[in-house]
Amino acid sequence: MQILHITYDNSNKILNAIMIYLIILVSLLALVSIIRLVIRTREQAAKTTQEVYIDDINDMFTSIRGQRHDFLNHVQVIHTMAQMGKTEQLKNYVGDLVKETRDVSDIVHHSSPALAAFVQAKIAVSLGKGIQFTYELPDKWEAKETTIKVIDIIKIIGNLVDNAFDETMHLPQEERHVFASIRSQEDGSIALKVSNRGRAITTDDRLQIFKPGYTTKGEGHSGLGLAIVQERVKHYKGALELVSDEKEGLTVFKVCLPEVSA
Repeated sequence: MQILHITYDNSNKILNAIMIYLIILVSLLALVSIIRLVIRTREQAAKTTQEVYIDDINDMFTSIRGQRHDFLNHVQVIHTMAQMGKTEQLKNYVGDLVKETRDVSDIVHHSSPALAAFVQAKIAVSLGKGIQFTYELPDKWEAKETTIKVIDIIKIIGNLVDNAFDETMHLPQEERHVFASIRSQEDGSIALKVSNRGRAITTDDRLQIFKPGYTTKGEGHSGLGLAIVQERVKHYKGALELVSDEKEGLTVFKVCLPEVSA
C-alpha cells in the first residue's frame, strides 16, 4: 500500500485500484487460512485429550467388569469357607474383598471423572506388575474453579507415575512401592507429588533426564515422558523439584502449578 501511495499516478488509477483490491483479497485469504489453522489445531488438541480420557476410562471399566466377573468366584470361596468353619480366614477374606470394592466405588464416584479414570487405570496397571500403588486425591474437584487444565495435570502426573512404575520393576515385588498425590491448594495452585522406591538418580542423569529422547531404561522407551512433564510445568510457569536419596532408596518428584490468569 505504501508503494502504491508513492507511485500513485492519475493515469494508472485503474491499475492502482486493481492492485489495492488484490492486496485486500490476499490479506483476506491469509486471514481465513490462519483461522482454519487455529481451528484445526484446537480440534487436534481436543481429539488428543479425548483419546487420553477414553483410554483411561476404558481401563477403569475393564477393571470394574473384571471385578464383576470374579464375583461368583468370591461367593463360592466364601460359601466353602463358611461350610468348613474357617471363621478367621473368612473374616480376613471378606475384609480384603470389602476394602477393594470400597476403594473402587470411591474412585468411580469421584467428582472428577478424568481423575477417577486415571487412578483406576493406574491401579489396574500396578496390579498387573505387582506394584503397591497408593494415591491421594482431593475430596472434591471443580474444574471451573481453576484455569489449570485437567488434561495437563494428568499428562504430568501420568508420566511421572509411569516413570516410577518402570523404575520399581528393578526391585523385588515386595519392595515395589509408588505413591502419587494431587492436592488443590488454598491459593488456587495445584501440588503434585510422585514418589517411588528404586535406584537413586545420579548427578549425570539429573543433567540429562529432562531432555527429549534421553532414557536410562534401554530400548523400548521413547525418553519423552519427563520432557513432557517439564514442558507442561514451564507452560504454567510452575516449579519442578527432584529429590533422590541414595541412602533411603527413594526418589520424589514435586510439581507446583500456580493459578494463571484466564
